[in-house]
This record gives sequence, structure tokens and C-alpha cells, in this order.
Amino acid sequence: MEELIKALTEGESRIIALVPEIDGLEGAGVTTVAAAACADPRVVKRFPNGIAWLSVGADRPEMLTDQMVDRAFEVNGESDPDTDWLEAFSTGRLMDGGEWPGPPGDGLLVLDGVRDPYLPLAALVIADHVSVLVTARSARVLPDDIPVIALPVPRWPLLERLSGELGVRPAQEPDLNDPRSRAAAVREVLSAGLAGLKLPGSVARLTELGVFADEANIPAGLVRLLWKRTAELEPLDCELTLTGLSALGVLSRAPDREVVMIPDVIRGHLRAELAAAGSGEVHRALMEAVVEAPHTAFSAEDARYFLFYLPDHAAQAGDEVSDIVCDGAWLARKLNRFGIAAVEQDLMRAGTPLAERLRRTLAQSMTVLERPELVAPPLPTLAATLACRLYGIPETADEVKMLLSRLGAAWLECLWAPPDLPHPALRRVMGRAEPLNGVAISPDGSWLATAGGNGRVRIWNLDGSVEATLSGHDDDVNDVAIAPDGTWLATAGDDETVRLWDDDGTERAVLHGHEGAVRRVVIAPDGSWLVSCAANDLRAWSADGTLLWQVDMTVMSDSRPVIGADSSWVAFVDDERESVLVWTREGSLRAELADGEEGARYVAAHPARDLLITEHWDGWMRMWSPDGVPLGAIETDGLIFGALTAAPDGSMVAGEGSGSDVLLRALEPVTDSRLTGHSTPPSDVAFSPDGTWLASVSDDATVRLWDAGGGLPEPDEHLRRESIRSLAVAADGSVLVTAGYRGLTFRDTEGRALRAVHEEERFDAVAISADGSALAAVDDEDGLLWLLDRDGEIRHQVRLSEPGTALALAPDGSWAAVATENELGFWEADGRLRTEVPVVGAEYLAMAPDGSWLAAARSDHVLLFDARGRRLGPALDAGDEITGLAVSPRGDWVAATTGQGAILRWDPEGRLLAELEAAAAATHLAVGPFGSWLATVCFDDAVRVWDVQAGECIAAIHLEAGLDACAWTPGGTRLYVTGWAGLHGFALRLPPQGQQAHAS
Repeated sequence: MEELIKALTEGESRIIALVPEIDGLEGAGVTTVAAAACADPRVVKRFPNGIAWLSVGADRPEMLTDQMVDRAFEVNGESDPDTDWLEAFSTGRLMDGGEWPGPPGDGLLVLDGVRDPYLPLAALVIADHVSVLVTARSARVLPDDIPVIALPVPRWPLLERLSGELGVRPAQEPDLNDPRSRAAAVREVLSAGLAGLKLPGSVARLTELGVFADEANIPAGLVRLLWKRTAELEPLDCELTLTGLSALGVLSRAPDREVVMIPDVIRGHLRAELAAAGSGEVHRALMEAVVEAPHTAFSAEDARYFLFYLPDHAAQAGDEVSDIVCDGAWLARKLNRFGIAAVEQDLMRAGTPLAERLRRTLAQSMTVLERPELVAPPLPTLAATLACRLYGIPETADEVKMLLSRLGAAWLECLWAPPDLPHPALRRVMGRAEPLNGVAISPDGSWLATAGGNGRVRIWNLDGSVEATLSGHDDDVNDVAIAPDGTWLATAGDDETVRLWDDDGTERAVLHGHEGAVRRVVIAPDGSWLVSCAANDLRAWSADGTLLWQVDMTVMSDSRPVIGADSSWVAFVDDERESVLVWTREGSLRAELADGEEGARYVAAHPARDLLITEHWDGWMRMWSPDGVPLGAIETDGLIFGALTAAPDGSMVAGEGSGSDVLLRALEPVTDSRLTGHSTPPSDVAFSPDGTWLASVSDDATVRLWDAGGGLPEPDEHLRRESIRSLAVAADGSVLVTAGYRGLTFRDTEGRALRAVHEEERFDAVAISADGSALAAVDDEDGLLWLLDRDGEIRHQVRLSEPGTALALAPDGSWAAVATENELGFWEADGRLRTEVPVVGAEYLAMAPDGSWLAAARSDHVLLFDARGRRLGPALDAGDEITGLAVSPRGDWVAATTGQGAILRWDPEGRLLAELEAAAAATHLAVGPFGSWLATVCFDDAVRVWDVQAGECIAAIHLEAGLDACAWTPGGTRLYVTGWAGLHGFALRLPPQGQQAHAS
């Protein structure tokens, strides 16, 4: 103990571990020693902020997140702590190539009985702010370099306690280094000792505890419910029974939590005894006790346990698991607490068609549903988001809405099919770590690798979990390839290196020689050599990293070299010639593939045959032998952009489509499927080995897995995504008009398009008069101000000196204001210039409700002008880049959002009225009709509603695609939001007056 005390009081490390000298030995006394050390006056004095204790034991890491955060807060010692470290822990963004914590802090957090490697890793984040003592049965669960103190174990305290209390010694002393010998000795003592007790009721109750999951501590509240059901024990009787069993040494009560802790070796014995007697009835009793108990009977420990393990107990009791796990309220609560992986396991166990449909829907929306909400109440936000994503499964969505109505919190209801729902071919989306540049799928199709920003290469399981992160590159990684036997990988990076890795993440070799960023790397089908290319050269390497040959050539930037199916040649597009060059494995030029003026753009190698497929600027795809002999041509309807990838049987190719689509093209006959979902163009695509699915990656930091089989379903009409940049709603609610790349569209209150005008134009902004009789719009190509009537007919067109960046229209339609890069123009309704004011960089405009003044935001200031362009009052300083602007319905305040996530309100005289911390910067904001609410659409693809008076966010919903603008209907009953996918419609649902919120 003295060694531990010295390490805590004099050591230089923020994190220390105490383990038994015998690896894996439980009940070795480390908890007793840690508790005694923490009670020592020297240790108490060393940590003036206090010592917090968290009993970990058998619990899964995800069941302890909140408690670990709470304990760390207790001893953090900061009156207003920076919560970034807590966000990093709670969202799973643990130390990934970061630095070790600094000197010890003045508060100590004890994590007692750690078994899972996740918690010590999380402790590295916590240790940035408090010191941490970890007790564990094995040092193998600890990260490298944590100082470890080994506790000598001359005798086994657990066995000594049991033997002493039960009066039985094992016939042969166990070998403490042998787990099986230890378990046999404990079983022997328990079998004889418990049978000899004249307390059959207590022994029966103890045996019933074998019904609880091995991977969790046992909540004391559920023990009381179970024993009430099986033996009619009252709470006091339960406490006496637990106290008696604790005295025997077969269990213990956590000092800081309402849980019962039983050593694994004893739990194994109890489970075997219960199984021999038939455990189904005890599972049934626990199920009935939980279902019939009022919600007020459950502690947080009880709720966490049964939320995670109730499906297991239901299956053991013979109940239909699907009745539980397919319920919308259950889905929302479990998602909120444990994430998608746990819910997917439940749904796969259920195995019904509905369960599979729900599982796929959740997998398609993983990055949306697991996005943390740091401002609005988390559970209502998650539930509202879930109901939105379940729009196509209305029965389950309605169950989620029923939960929302019971939570007592405001929430946003999706009014029609969201335009950003996933394409039906999407299997799963995962990621949101860093921009991704390359992807490769393992030869057996069981895992994939991605190349991304910040020097990271990640190995992914197909369920979306990260198996490993390979660190070594000093800059962005541009490409990744996997050897045909799956035992090694190659990566290419901006640090001018190619790196070879074993499949366990060990760096095998670093290949130097390229001058400039290495863009692509390809491994030959026989695994004996590889090729890499930079902007001006291509290099061939043996599998051990020896340079074979190189050629100086301008390689097309977004094209990938390809190696033939027989590994005898490599081909690539020469950027200057716009032709394909074929080189032998030995480094000699074999052929140049040229086809007149319409040069090649991309090339793919047929995976099974000795031929190449090229795509050309004229839209034709051509087949060639590697000797340059044309073998045929196929006319297509559109170009594939980005690297071309062929399916294993050569029947399909895939690449970047228009915009941010993945284009999947079947070749016989030629049919295209556009897979929508990425918010930025896909940077790479790869087919699975069996050709039934493909993976794509993008700068949007996601990996998407898609079905690739024939006859892919076409997305529903509402999923034909259309980017909408702006919208306007008449004050009397008579007109809703949206602006985008397909002109102006008039819509009904349900968002349905009624008619479109000027469809050949691309509009950036639109505004409307109060009665809907006048419209104004600015386009992003011709630099025109369009003044229109209520039907969209042109009244006047004004050519601006520069393209407009922002627009506002007086409520009576009598004048409009347009901001350009260098000026702010005031225009009459007949198109005459009223006045022009030199204002550089104004990006946001907002009109007063009576049209008498205008607010303009540039950089970090808001400027106020009257209707004649004269300045009013002082500039309003936001202190950071402004990202949105609005004026209240009564004109008594101006609001702006900033790049740091703040929302500020000033009165027209320039006095700051309020500042709200929004956590995520907004791209637009709109004030409700009575000035009671503010709506923001944010860069994290969330919509949030704020109570202006209370200064707090009352509701939020997370979406998939980027957002641009929002507007309330006149009565505040609806909120319209536009973005990259189209038009969303929401209703703000408020709890009944007087209903207490219990949404957390």
C-alpha cells in the first residue's frame, strides 16, 4: 500500500493502475488496498478537490458513461468547467494519436474493478482534468505506458473469506495461476458450504441471482422486485437477506451505487445451479415483475439494466422478443442510452420482417441518430429525429410520437416525407470522423479500410464499428489498397510516402521517392507488386517495398492506375495526351490507347478478363486489349466522374456521378442507377468481392454501403433530391415560394410543387411581400435582380454591378435591398435605383416589419440603415463572423448568429439584450410570428427552436443533408426548412400547459 500511496502523492502521472501480481485473479484485494490508500491522510491532503469513487465491476462501458462524467465533475475543481473533454468522452471521440495527460490534478477519480479496455482508454480523456486510479484484475485491459503497481497475493482473499465463513476448505489447494483450478476450488467450497447452511431460503434467493446477465452488476432494485415475485419478500426482508449473503462473502454491495456485485467465479456456479433446476421460471418471474412495476419503482441503475438486457430475459422466458424490441418507445429509449449497435443486436435477435426493416432503417441513418445533441433535451431530440427517419414505417413512428407526447417537452414533428431519407439501395452509413479519400474492401468482404484526413487509416467492421486505426502518415492519406490475400495493406499520402502495413496494423515499410503528394496506390491481383502515382510520376514496387521501376509522366489527378487481371501490365491515363498508356510489369511501354479527339478520361481493368475499359469525353465507353486493339464500344447517357471501378464480373462499373451521387452503370444493356446520399462528391468507390454491394467514401466523412445487384429500386418521388437555396412565406400565408437551381417553385402548405417558373435560371435568394403580391429574387449567374408579380411573371429585371449575395423586400413590396460584394443597393419596385451605399462583404439582410429600416451583416458587425440608405445608430459588434440575421416581428430587436455558435439580440439603439450559446453555428435563423421563438438551421445539419424569453433551446431535430434557410408560417404552426435535399416541413409540438418536463 505504501507504494500506491507514494505514487498517488509524489508521482508525476495523472493515471495509475493497481492490479494483482497474478494476472486475471479476481477477489485479490486490490479494492481493499485502494480504499485504504484513499483514506490515508496523505492522499486526502494531496487531493484537495476530493476523491470520487466509481464501482465498475461487470458493467459494460456504455452503461457507465453518465456516472463516469458525473464523478469526474465532482472532483474537477472548476466552477465553470470547459465541457469539451466531457463531450469528447461521451461521444466516443477518445484519444486518437493525441498526447498523454500532463501533471497530476487536484482531484482523484477511482475506477474500481475495471474489466473492459474502453474505460481505461476513456480515462485518458478524463485524466486531462483529474487524476485517475484504476483497479483491475489484469494489466492487459490497460493502455500501454500507464504506470502499474502489482499487488502481491500470497493467499487468495476471496477463497479465504468463503472458506472461513462457510467452514469448508477445498480438498486440494488451487493453483492460483490456473483459472480452472481456482474455479474448481470455489465450486467445491460453495457446493459443500451452501448445502450445509440451515438457510434454504437464502440459498434459493442467492441461486436466483444467477438469472442476471454476467456482463453487468446486479441492480439492487431489480433484486427486490424479483424476490418479491418469487418469495414475497418485503424490502426489509430483502435487505436482511442481502446483508446475510454479503457476510458470507458470496456477494458485496457497491459503496457508491445501488448494485450487487458477485465475483465471476461465484456467478458461474450460481448460473450452473439455476440452469440445472430450470431457469425459465425465474426469467419469467423477473419479466413479470418488471412489466407490472410502476415506473417510479425503478432507479437509474434498474432502468439501465433492463433497457439493455430485457430482450435477453424475454427470450429465456419464451416470450416474443419482437414485441419488445420493435416498439417505437423502446427503440427511442435504447438508442438514446446505448446507440445503434445495441439496438441492431436486439432487432437481429427478433428476426421478423418488421425487425429487419427497422434494423436497416437505423443502419441507413446511423450518423444522424448517433449525432450528439449538446443544446436541446437529448431524448426528445433523438426521438423526434427517429420518428422522422421512420416516416416510411408509420406504425412505429407513431409509437415514438406517443412517447414524445408523454415526455413533457417541446419537439419538432416532421409533416411530410423528408427529402433526405436514404436511397433504398443504401445498406448502411457510418463514419463522421474525418474527410475520406479512399476505400478498399477485404478479399473475403468482411471488413474494409479507408484513407482519410489527419493521417488516419481506419479498419472498419461492416456493422460500422472501427476495428483499428493505423497511424504513421504525417499528412492526409489519399488512397488505400488491400492485398489479395488480405494479410497486408498499402496506403498513399500527402507526406510523399507509400506505406505498407500488416493486417494487425503494424507498419511493414515506408516507401520514399515520390516528389509531391502520392495520390493513388494499387496492388496487383497476384499480390507480388504494386504501383503508386504522384502528379508527375508513377512507380512500381515489389511487395516488400523494393523499387522496380519508375516513369515520369503526368498522371490525371483523379484517375487511378489499374493492373490487369493476370498482373502482367499496368495502365493509366496520361493527362497531357488524354490517352491511356499500358506498361508491362517489367516497366516497358506496351501500348498507347488513343481514340481521335475525344480522349480518355478514366480507365478500369476488367477483374476477370485481359482487357481495359475506358471512358471518354464523348460519353462512350470503350473496350481494349492491353495491346491497344479496340474490342468494342458502348454509348452511354452521361459521364462518370472520378476514378472508374469495375465489378468483379465486369458487368458493372461505378464512380462519381453528377453532383454528389454515386453512379452505378450496368453495361449490358446500359442502365444507370444514381445513388444519392453523400453531401459532397464521392472520392472513391469499391465493389465487394462477390459484386453484390459496393462502398463509397466522400469528403463528408462518411462511408456508405450500397446494394449493387440488378434491378435496384428507384427512389420514391420525394427522394429525387433538389437543392433549394432560399424560401419565402407571405405574411398572410397565401404564398410559399422556394428558390434553387431549377428556378422558382410555388408550393402549397404541404410542400407540394404547384408550378415552377424560370426553371432555366439558378436563384440564390427570394423574398416576398406581406400579401404575396410582389416577389424579388437574385440569380447566381447573370447578376440580375428579378422583380416579379405574385404569379412569378417578370415586372422588371435589373442588372447589378456584381452578383447579389443577399436580398430583402419591403413588406408592401415598394422597394428592395440587394447586397453585392462591394455595395448595398436600394431599388424601387419599378427597377429604378433609389440609392447605393458602399458596404463591403454584406452577406445577410433583414427588413424591419414596417419597411422603414434595414439590417445588414458584414463580417462581425451589423449595420442599420433607413429606407433611403442612411446609417442608423452604431454598428452592432457580434465579436465573430456573422452567419445569420433576422428582425423581430415588432421591430424591437435584431438577432444574429455567429460562427462560434452564439445567438445575439440587440435593440435598434445598439444595446445588447441577450447572448445565447448555441454550441453549433447556424446558417440561417427566423423569428416566430410573435417573437416568442427563434428557429436556427445549423452547420451540424440540425434544426433548433429557441424560447426567446427563457433564452434556452426547447426543441431540435437532426437531419441528413445540409441546410440553408428556414421560415415560419404566419401563425407559427409550421416551420419550413430548405437545404441540399429539398424542402422540409415541421410542426412545433408544445407540451400541455402545466405538464412537467421529464425529458432528460
